[in-house]
Amino acid sequence: MNLYEFQSKKIFSENGIAIPRGRCVQTAEEAVTVANEMQRPVVVKAQVLVGGRGLAGGIGFAENPELTGKVASQILGGLVKGKKVRIVLVEEKLEASSELYAGVTYDFRVRCPVIVASSRGGVDIETVAREHPDDIARRIIDPLRGFHPYMGRELAAEIGLKGSHSVQYARVVAALWRIFERHDAELVEANPLAIVEDRLVALDAKLSLDDKAFFRQKDLMEKIQEVPIDRMEDYEIRRYQARQAGIPTYIEMEGNLGVIADGAGTGMLTLDLISDGGGKTGAYCEMGGETTAELMENTLKAVFSLDRTRVVLVNLIGGLNRMDEMARGITSYLKKNPTRTPVIVRMSGTMEEEGRRILGEIGIQAYDNLYEAVEKAVHLSR
Repeated sequence: MNLYEFQSKKIFSENGIAIPRGRCVQTAEEAVTVANEMQRPVVVKAQVLVGGRGLAGGIGFAENPELTGKVASQILGGLVKGKKVRIVLVEEKLEASSELYAGVTYDFRVRCPVIVASSRGGVDIETVAREHPDDIARRIIDPLRGFHPYMGRELAAEIGLKGSHSVQYARVVAALWRIFERHDAELVEANPLAIVEDRLVALDAKLSLDDKAFFRQKDLMEKIQEVPIDRMEDYEIRRYQARQAGIPTYIEMEGNLGVIADGAGTGMLTLDLISDGGGKTGAYCEMGGETTAELMENTLKAVFSLDRTRVVLVNLIGGLNRMDEMARGITSYLKKNPTRTPVIVRMSGTMEEEGRRILGEIGIQAYDNLYEAVEKAVHLSR
């Protein structure tokens, strides 16, 4: 789950990282009010979950309140890389003498977290790594030893910082690590982390959380739900509704084939087979370990909430889960929501015979062979 910039910045600020003054607004009139309060030039930033907003017209600058209203009007309601803008962040425009990068993520090659630092901020870090590898410093964090403050100081020195800037950078790195570890993050980065006179300020912030760790992050999830439901992007609305329904994983892709699996291994295999067969997945839901008929019903509802869904493939292996319960969930949904969209079910395992019988009563033949089920689903999706 990716957070909006303003949500990430709030968490940054709570952990001692300096951010520009500002707040989110939903109308041009509100933007003017914020600019009047600032009494200085401002930047208006579209709150959408995509990168490269500046080049896509999602960021504008204004020298006075009147111009702020015009810029906000141009951005609000428009599209930035296909995402409709419903909220903008209006914050003070700061002049940076230099822009840095600081971030924490996972290095899957060594299966450990890694802290990344660079003297080149404000651009995509992958581009810097490719074009200017000498301007990047890294520290692999051994899970047994953990993070130590000296690592931040070493990184600051490696990217050329000295004096108070070096001390502040080390503190920022420590704060980013604290956020990463405390909130089960997959990525946390300040880019650019600007040098503004004698202080370091995160002009932009990015925070991506592990969906499967939400059960440990209830306080954080309550805190960050600050986007009115009618102002969320359509995809985020569907993800939010899926989480509220107890679905651990809801992901959207570019295709029209809805996929439901009862585990990560089952799900990944299903996605690979669909791709190998020439199909394209649209909505993908993973129900997790022990599921119920109600969760099965809610998951079907989530997949069908994506308008372009043309066929649904349900792949179930009855280990912890009972196939008769899964069949009752499928039956309950289809009786309440009759549809001509084909629902292909493959089930195997605990109580599968009873599950097949229940599905047979509503005209659904459950497959035993996954390859046959995938082939049928891909064919129908075309």
